[in-house]
Amino acid sequence: MIMKNKIKTLLAAYKVERYNQIAQHLVNPKTGITPAERLRLLNYPPFTEGVADFFGKPFHFTHGPSFIHSIDELFNDEIYRFISDKKNPYIIDCGANIGLSIAYFKTLYPEAEILAFEPDENIFNTLKKNLASIPNHVNINIEKKAVWKEDTTLEFFSEGALAGSLVTDFGKKNNIIKIQAVDIKKYLNREIDFLKIDIEGAENALIFDIKDKLANVKNLFLEYHGLIGEEQNLGEILNLLKNAGFQYYIRLAAETIRFPFCNEKPRSFNQQLNILCYRDQI
Repeated sequence: MIMKNKIKTLLAAYKVERYNQIAQHLVNPKTGITPAERLRLLNYPPFTEGVADFFGKPFHFTHGPSFIHSIDELFNDEIYRFISDKKNPYIIDCGANIGLSIAYFKTLYPEAEILAFEPDENIFNTLKKNLASIPNHVNINIEKKAVWKEDTTLEFFSEGALAGSLVTDFGKKNNIIKIQAVDIKKYLNREIDFLKIDIEGAENALIFDIKDKLANVKNLFLEYHGLIGEEQNLGEILNLLKNAGFQYYIRLAAETIRFPFCNEKPRSFNQQLNILCYRDQI
């Protein structure tokens, strides 16, 4: 009897171990990656290019942990999920990075028409590589440009992952490059089903420049970054959104200060918020 119980215990332990081994290689149906791949990417050398197995296809990345962060935010939390009465909604993606946002939109609406902007040449080249791995990769136009208030050439702080910016050296790398910028207003003259603006602080100036065009936008995702050393303008932005007819819902995008009552100084932004703007359904 003792021997039987030992055998049962060993068999049970073997089954658990075997199940765990198998589970490490099962693709998560929401995020498109396995637990083993997730762990590999989280421990990948920082700011090193590589290739991930994403929904069974190769997907190039520039920073493993940032790749996982985006996967969690876009495919697990679905922060860009929206409802459209069209099969082919028109989407403008400002700050497309390596293309995961485009992949999500195309998963949500396979026939969507997408215009995407990414100014950093290295990131843009990675985005181009990923187009073939994006599901339903038609009706996608990508531009190697920053969105701005006018057509011009600007200096850009290249960070190498998610935090390249026109206004702040988030990565403290002092890697300044020249980029082409385009007046986004010229693209806002038609009905836009979803406008995504995630441009690492430049939205503070841009949103006021496009306020008269927001009537054409049904849904707006705005990532707000409070800039260190500048007057906070979140209140003015929220009033602008209200006057444009939007309802809004605010989520924390990143914790930048834990103890504001203790004279703690932020290192990058004094606030980082996701502002989800939508209109009442009639």
